Amino acid sequence: MKSITLVTKGRNTCEALENQLIELIGDRVNIKSYYIDGRIRNNIADDLIVVSSQIIYHEAKKYMNPASPVIIARRSLNYNEIDKLLDIPSGADVLLVNDLISTSEETVSLLKAMGIDHINYHPYSPEIKEYPKLELAVTPGELELVPDCVKRVIDIKTRNIDVTTLVEILKALDLLDEKANLLSAKYIKDIINMIKKIKRMADANKRISNQLQTIINTVHDGIIALDEKGNLSVFNPVAEEIFGATGSEILGKNIRDDFPKKYMLLIFNKQIGEEQFIKIRDKHIVVNSSLIKEDDKVIGALYTLKDVTEIQRLEEELRRKLRSQENYARYTFDDIAGTSEAIKSTIGLAKKIAVSHSPILIQGESGTGKELFAQAIHNASPRKRGPFVPVNFAALPESLLESELFGYEEGAFTGARKGGMPGLFEQAHGGTIFLDEIGDAPLSFQVRLLRVLQEKQVRRIGSSRMIPIDIRVIAATNKDIKQLIEKGDFRQDLYYRLNVLPLHIPPLRERKQDIFPLAKTFYTEFFNREPLINAEDYFKEVKEALLAYDWPGNIRELHNIVEYLINISFDIIPKNDLLPEELIRVIKEKGEKNDKEKILVKILMEIARANAANIPIGRRSLSKITGLTEGTIRKVIEEMKKKGLIRANKGIKGLEYGRAHGRCMAYIGNNSIFYLSWASYIDAKNLFSFSCHTVFHIFLR
Repeated sequence: MKSITLVTKGRNTCEALENQLIELIGDRVNIKSYYIDGRIRNNIADDLIVVSSQIIYHEAKKYMNPASPVIIARRSLNYNEIDKLLDIPSGADVLLVNDLISTSEETVSLLKAMGIDHINYHPYSPEIKEYPKLELAVTPGELELVPDCVKRVIDIKTRNIDVTTLVEILKALDLLDEKANLLSAKYIKDIINMIKKIKRMADANKRISNQLQTIINTVHDGIIALDEKGNLSVFNPVAEEIFGATGSEILGKNIRDDFPKKYMLLIFNKQIGEEQFIKIRDKHIVVNSSLIKEDDKVIGALYTLKDVTEIQRLEEELRRKLRSQENYARYTFDDIAGTSEAIKSTIGLAKKIAVSHSPILIQGESGTGKELFAQAIHNASPRKRGPFVPVNFAALPESLLESELFGYEEGAFTGARKGGMPGLFEQAHGGTIFLDEIGDAPLSFQVRLLRVLQEKQVRRIGSSRMIPIDIRVIAATNKDIKQLIEKGDFRQDLYYRLNVLPLHIPPLRERKQDIFPLAKTFYTEFFNREPLINAEDYFKEVKEALLAYDWPGNIRELHNIVEYLINISFDIIPKNDLLPEELIRVIKEKGEKNDKEKILVKILMEIARANAANIPIGRRSLSKITGLTEGTIRKVIEEMKKKGLIRANKGIKGLEYGRAHGRCMAYIGNNSIFYLSWASYIDAKNLFSFSCHTVFHIFLR
């Protein structure tokens, strides 16, 4: 078997070329190798000596036997590694590092010849002293020669022996026969692999490009892109519709030159990044823009345009979807605050009727929490996994009641949605429908509602088909239904259909024990965290006022008052004068009324005591006994005389209880008159030793 000797300058090149020769012709030729910078000997002789380059030959020939034939190798780039250079940005500066400046320059020439010419190459070898201090370097396998200034190195591996040199080697050894075709096949394998890799990259780029184009063409926004020179490179169908122009007449045009649609320049006049609202062809458009950058270099600008009417349509669609998702009950009985006997009794009854499927009628004043109870009942019922659909009759105009509650078919009326729409009764199937403010339901509509409740089926507007429904009905009202029935404003049969399980929610004035705990709960919930001031301390100055007020707006009014106090006095304990003016006025009037009633009872008691002891009594004696002025006593006596509680006698006898049919009348405030027989009054005279306040409460009972 014939043999060859390979001679190179450095070790890396030697090992790489030796491995290439072994892989390609190692089964037919013995291969030895030497490199000048380390492993070399004199008088190298062989069937053939292969030198890595012309420059190396001049340095290596002193070690070679002149009688041995020599071939100087031609070298080509490693095709498996070239694709690494495609990721380098266009115009980037790189060092091309090799062992000799000549080989660096040769490598640069080969790269440019292959079309890798988008990079600015700077040849480098260790003998070069002046060179640009760049952070990026490319080297064909000479990693140890890269200077210290470089932070990133791309190794394209050592240049291979060219196929033409391999053919010369086989020919020189007289081995160029029919098997030489295998050599070509092995050699071009790397080229084929590179072509496949590039094709895969091209296919991937094509797929990405197609996907991007599909996205651009299908989004609901108009999209316009400019390159760095101001030429339009993207103009999607939505932009075509907005501007009334086609891409074929727009793309490639420069906005600074002869632009075909002058009004389009409106969007390019504003600073990039600034949102703008413009009117184009009777459409109001929102325009957003941003720069397109590549490695911090601006390569263009992107504009997105949205029709305001499209935004409104999407918002309406979103609201419809959110509304369909809101058919659930959030509250349970645990969310109902209060420790008074009135509310505990109401909750206990509500829990009992929750397990039933029968209709419930919740009655209570506005703001008492009727819907809160309705949701809690639903969540405690066997239907808790079904929908909870609220309907407020006070909020729905009569013209929309039927379509909202019973639904409609496509084309049932002008403006009907395509495909129709199920009504709220259908949406509540398997769950609970909450008919709030049922007292406001129009009389003409109550007939249809009664039939739905009786038959358990609905018929959409524009349809002849009956749709069965399985629902539990909870109705609520703050009106006196029986009074509405007497007036003819509410059907009696509908009332009895709904009032199977009645539930009365007590007003806040009947559960004053709950006022302060509720206020503290609202105060804590407002912060969504632990408040800075303890609730007990925060309300200390207004607690008495809150308890004295009757709360006609009930819990809703209390919640509003708490929120009002927090907003005007966020981080200090509020004083009484911070309460709303209306609340202060009502409390003041109530206090004055109570004081007046106490005075009346006090005077009445003194008159009764004097009458029982047969002691004359008048204004002056009452003034001395009570400490009140004669003017005040005169006014009270006049009021009691009008009410028939006392009578004024002429002469020494003075004032005495008014007597009618042997009875004594005693006035105890709040527009109530209590009667005691005169005998009972005489027997009860020992009560006069009690305080006025005590006697007042005895009479009140």
